[in-house]
Parts: sequence; structure tokens; C-alpha cells
Amino acid sequence: MNDQPSPVLRVDGLKIGFGRFDAVKGISFDVNAGETVALVGESGSGKSVTALSIMRLLPETTTISGRISLSGTDMLALRGDALRGARGRLAGMIFQEPMTSLNPVLKTGFQVAEALRYHGNVSQKAAETEALRLFDRVRIPDAKRRFAEYPHTLSGGMRQRVMIAMALACRPKLLIADEPTTALDVTIQAQILQLLTELQRESGTAILFITHDMGVVAEIADRVAVMRHGELVEDGTTRSLFEAPRHDYTKALLAAVPRLGDMRGSTSPRRFAQAHAAEPVPVSEPTGSQPLLAVENLVTRFPIKAGFFGRKTGAVHAVEDVSFAVAAGETLALVGESGCGKSTTGKSLLRLVEPQSGRVTLEGVDLLASDPAVLRLARRRMQMIFQDPYGSLDPRQTIGSAIAEPIRVHGIAAGSEVDDRVATLLKRVGLDASRMARFPHEFSGGQRQRIAIARALALDPRLVIADEAVSALDVSIKAQVVDLMIDLQEAFGLSYLFISHDMAVVERVSHRIAVMYLGRIVEIGPRAAVIENPQHPYTRRLLAAVPVADPRARGRFEGVGAADELKSPIRPPGYEPPPQHFRMVTEGHLVAQEA
Repeated sequence: MNDQPSPVLRVDGLKIGFGRFDAVKGISFDVNAGETVALVGESGSGKSVTALSIMRLLPETTTISGRISLSGTDMLALRGDALRGARGRLAGMIFQEPMTSLNPVLKTGFQVAEALRYHGNVSQKAAETEALRLFDRVRIPDAKRRFAEYPHTLSGGMRQRVMIAMALACRPKLLIADEPTTALDVTIQAQILQLLTELQRESGTAILFITHDMGVVAEIADRVAVMRHGELVEDGTTRSLFEAPRHDYTKALLAAVPRLGDMRGSTSPRRFAQAHAAEPVPVSEPTGSQPLLAVENLVTRFPIKAGFFGRKTGAVHAVEDVSFAVAAGETLALVGESGCGKSTTGKSLLRLVEPQSGRVTLEGVDLLASDPAVLRLARRRMQMIFQDPYGSLDPRQTIGSAIAEPIRVHGIAAGSEVDDRVATLLKRVGLDASRMARFPHEFSGGQRQRIAIARALALDPRLVIADEAVSALDVSIKAQVVDLMIDLQEAFGLSYLFISHDMAVVERVSHRIAVMYLGRIVEIGPRAAVIENPQHPYTRRLLAAVPVADPRARGRFEGVGAADELKSPIRPPGYEPPPQHFRMVTEGHLVAQEA
């Protein structure tokens, strides 16, 4: 007699087809109560499609065969109300992109309470009370105010926390987490992973964790299933897979993982190791003594208004007294938690949002004091790569047209010269020029990011602001895009303001690092100095939260930030922050005096 309990989730011989294309080819795996199984692989391997099939969220035209058993319930046999009841009660799902998963016209608190009312049969008041408790539990600062806000007013990290609260609302037997920490900075990622672990201890919830972050896998997973081209190529315990991977694909996947500390002893950025090179190729140092970009005392605030007459009740102090410089050919990384102001800083430089005060000069031109005509010319020299390439590309416009548009608008070329220039740009970023007549949805995430890079290069900029340009990419594609950006920097003398929360990538790509906290830079200096000898308590906490791709280091960031609630950047009317002073640690390494 077998005394082993039945698994919460059993997938047996699952096949998924879209027309003639087989996305998943007969995979089988189990997830037991209280167990976390990580499903890993590159984009297009079939991970997310597998998760969607468990929740029965694929289109009706999809061909699905095999068996999916969830707590003894045959999910493929459910229809109508029975299927809707199983979602949320038996399984909850955290999606990768919360902005497309949350209803833009409903307040965030209402959406979480709605799930509780539907599945829990509770009153509106009780549902709202529990939803607010969940907001606090996933560490949303100023939860009462956020409860009544719409998704578009929240940062990416905040929106993801709302999604997690919604998925946890009904205490499901299985929690499917599809890249739940991709958009989160390392400290919030650490807290969310701890939260999932605590939930698992309390209720025995089974977790299917889909991710491309092998550091997260090493930290949270009990077992790992590796997918490639719709097939399960390897399945085993986390420790055995990391220490002795059997399949060549698994070995390549682990080799592409950037690890914090790999750059110790190096003073300049380095490309990832290529197949033809035994060692990563070093990158030359930037040249020139005069800064290409100089930012002095930049301040950007957003007013908060309430009531019928729109009375100002406060302001979000997004960027406060920020100063830095970027030299020609240099990469300055801007790092910090979600909501710290780093993306707002990047947008303020381009005047995509208007700063209140400060000075921003690009090649000697004061951008904040420029009239529209001068600013238009200056923007040719400064371009931006956004975090979500699909959101920044017009889905109705071919990629060739998207890249050609700024070339025509600025009169750089005309006629057939435009097409030639577009073809050259696509080749430069590693894409086939014959695909310029295709639309964004016909490309993978990594390819769309390459298209966004090509569009940014269309105007021959001197400075590129890369806002989380590689955060959503799997490890192998991330390595390729980082190498591409370094190649372009050397070829064209580009400068980068590299905004990111991925500290391992930041270490590899940057010359200098600036650390932001609550709208202010608290530490800035050479990459090696900041990474290897952090001086500010916040910088040390940020680095301590970076997951390590080694199961033996599991638990190293337990308690990181757990005792400190995230502080809100909202201030009352008329508030002015105290002046900030820096002290010199070593040459070029500055740290704020106050902790």
C-alpha cells in the first residue's frame, strides 16, 4: 500500500498545440503540498503556456491533451461556473505583467476585494478589510491611500504587489507564480520571496514558480524542471541540478547567469563569455575630461490633489536635489528600489516629465531652459530605451516604419535612403533586415528589445537612457542584449544612463554606480568601490538582498528589510527636505552623511 499523499498538482502527458505548432510536447511533472517547483527555460520554451493551461486560460481554439489534476479535480473537464470556482479557490496565479492583468478603470483595492467576495461569499465591508490587510502584508506603503488608487498611478513594483495580494486572497491550494519578481527590485524581491515562503509554511500551499532568474530558483525552489522547445529536458532537486546538471542546455543556462562578485578585481565593464572565447572580453575605458551630461540639483515633484475643487493636499517628492555627470563613452548605472525616483530622473532629463528646478546640460546646452525648437534638436542627441518594448512600440505599425519615423521627422534622410538606414540599424542589432515589414507581436521579447535599441540609435544619439532595458529578459537573451549594448558603446562612443534593479548586470555593464533612495542619491562612485566597499546602510541592504545562484547560500537574505516599512515619498504642502551633504570615501566615491 502506498502511503504517499497525492500531489496537489499532477500534469501527465500534457500536449498543447496552436494550429500546426506544438508548443508543449507531452510533459509530465508533479507539485506536492508545501513544495516549490521551479519551471525554467528561455522565452518560447513553453513555461507560461503550461501555466495558463493549468488555469484553463488558453483560447478555446487551442488543442490540449493529457491530464491536469488539481487537488483531485480534472481541470480539463471543468466548464462554466465549476471552472470559475476552481480559479482562485484551488489555484491562484500571479502574472508577469500586472498592468495588462489589472483592470485600468477599477481601483486596486476594489479588484482585490472583488476576488474575496466572489470566492469567499463575504460582505463588501469584510472583503475590503481583508483586502487592506493583504495590502499591508505585501508591503505596499501608505496602503489605505493606494487602496483607492487606479493601477496606472502605481509603479511597476507596486502593481505587482497588488497582483500578489489578489492571488493570495482566497488561500489557494496551488499558487502559480509566472515571473512574479521580474519587475521588482532586489530588496522587494527578497521580501516577496520571504512572503511566499511564510505563506507556504502556514498553509502548506504548493507553488509552481516560473522564472528565468536562477538566483531566485536557488533561493526558493525544492525541485527544478527545465524546459526547452516544449519538452522537459531535465528534472531534479535544486541542489543536484546546480551542482551536476546533466543536459547540455541546462549547463548553458547556468553558464549565462550573471553573478554578483564576478567582476571583483576588474576596473571596467566586461562582456559575457562568448562561445568562441575562453574569457569575457574587456571593454575600453571612457575618454574625455568634460562631461557629456551634467545634472545639477534636479527636483521633480508631482502634486496630489483631492476634493471637488482639486485642492493640493501634498506632493510626491520623486526626485530631490539630484546631481551627477556622465562622461563621453561612460556608463553610469542608477540603481534603487521601485519608487525611488530613478525612472523619473531619466524621464526628467528628456523633459518627458517637467522638473520643478535644477539644471541639465547636454554638450553645454541647458535642456531645462531651452525653448521647444532647441529642445527638439537636443533630443536627437539623447534617446531612451523603455522597460517594456511592446508597450513602447505601436502594435499597428511595422517595425521598419517605427524605426524610420524619427529619421523622417528629423529630416536625417529621405526616400530609399531611409529604408537603407533602417536595414543597417536592424543588422547592427542582430536582426534580419528582411523582417522590417513585420509587426511587434511577431517577435519575441528579446527581439522587440533589439528593435527598441535600433529605434533609439536611429538619430545617432550621444547619450542613451536605458530604463530597465534587460529586466524582463531571460538569462541567455539578457547576456546577448548586454553584450550588444557594450558593442554599440565601443562602436559609436555612446554614453549610457543604465537604470536597473539587477545588481549583477549593473556590476558587469557600468563604469560608475549611483544609488537612489527616496528621490535622492545616497552614494555614488566607481563600480568596484560601490559594489565591493559599500558605505551607506541602504547600499549595503540593497547588495545583501541580491539572490545568489547557489542553493548552498539559501537564506542569506532572510530578514532583509523585513523590519522596516517602505517609506513614502509623499510630503505635505510646503515641505522642503533638509539639505544633503556628502563625504569623500575614496577618489570619486561619495556617500551621504545621513543614514
